[in-house]
Amino acid sequence: MKSQKVDEDWDKLYKETQIRDLPWFTKKLDSDLENEIKTRDLKKGRFLDLGTGDGTQARALAKHGFDVTGSDISGSAIENAKKLSNDINFLTDDILNSNLPANAFNFIFDRGTFHLFDDFQRKKFVKQIKRILDYNGIYFLKCMSIKQEEFSDGNGPNRLSKQEIRDTFRNDFDIEKIKATVFETINFDSDPKAWFVVLKKS
Repeated sequence: MKSQKVDEDWDKLYKETQIRDLPWFTKKLDSDLENEIKTRDLKKGRFLDLGTGDGTQARALAKHGFDVTGSDISGSAIENAKKLSNDINFLTDDILNSNLPANAFNFIFDRGTFHLFDDFQRKKFVKQIKRILDYNGIYFLKCMSIKQEEFSDGNGPNRLSKQEIRDTFRNDFDIEKIKATVFETINFDSDPKAWFVVLKKS
């Protein structure tokens, strides 16, 4: 069952914080994803922006010509995102107990959702990602790297090693790339260290 407290915590954040003040805010499409789209010459398909928040990534993907759905556990985030675009299917969904249909997407972009879950939740997360991806679908993941120092306030998502990523996904996905990179954001003096991972449904 979906945790009501988790919903309430995220709703509180989106109600009380200006979008541009959120730690992960960026104005543009993630550059690692954009480069991957260009390299693979991807021009169409069904794209899920998982944990869409303010919908920045979803709107950028729609401009690239994709049929985009943006999902988030926060109803407040989805309400805000809907006000900014009529071209995207924004909906509230808990990925651990997802109501999204099976084989619904050719691509999923996850910029900061997977690293919120602990070990005991990851198996369930992977099962849902695999279920909603279509045959040969691609999951683009950006998550916090173990190389990133802990934040001064002691908060922040789980920081992951390459091996943890491999161990989590290798039985269900072909791991095509794990690249050291950063989270591009306007709200840090230096961009947090991250991994950009490309996984194909096997």
